[in-house]
Amino acid sequence: GQYQLDVPLHHLHHRWSGLMRRLRWVVWACAWLCQGVGAQTTGAALFETHCSTCHQTDGGGTVGLAPALKGEHWQALNKDRQYVLTVLTKGLSGRIEVNGQVFIGSMPSFAAQLDDAALALLAQHVRMLQGNAQLGSDYSSDEVSSVRQLAGSPPQTRQRRQALLTGN
Repeated sequence: GQYQLDVPLHHLHHRWSGLMRRLRWVVWACAWLCQGVGAQTTGAALFETHCSTCHQTDGGGTVGLAPALKGEHWQALNKDRQYVLTVLTKGLSGRIEVNGQVFIGSMPSFAAQLDDAALALLAQHVRMLQGNAQLGSDYSSDEVSSVRQLAGSPPQTRQRRQALLTGN
């Protein structure tokens, strides 16, 4: 009753080699076909991954945790096209008020996690959530790169925000 292998060892080697050749071809084909998948990332997908946990998928925010990314205050904030890019590349911290709610916290910078193209897509998606997609052209990688190179910090972003909201 014990199973015996009646196939000579050299036949197994040839079968294994053939299987490995086919497997290598499949891996190569998958790598070739999937090489552009990352390039097809959307602002919505990036937002879902990096922002929606706190700000919710629709940008409505979470009471006591993260402010809404839409509302009347964005009319003033969007006067500075680079504001959203500054928040994404430098972060934001301290006390802010949004739609009558006070938030005291810290939003991290995403400069280390996302490249310029991804940050441009993310900023464009935030603009779309606000209903402001029609405000000028889409953000570009070059635009993000120039903001990334500027000095800044989370408290400085908050100061910039306050200046935009008070018109100073």
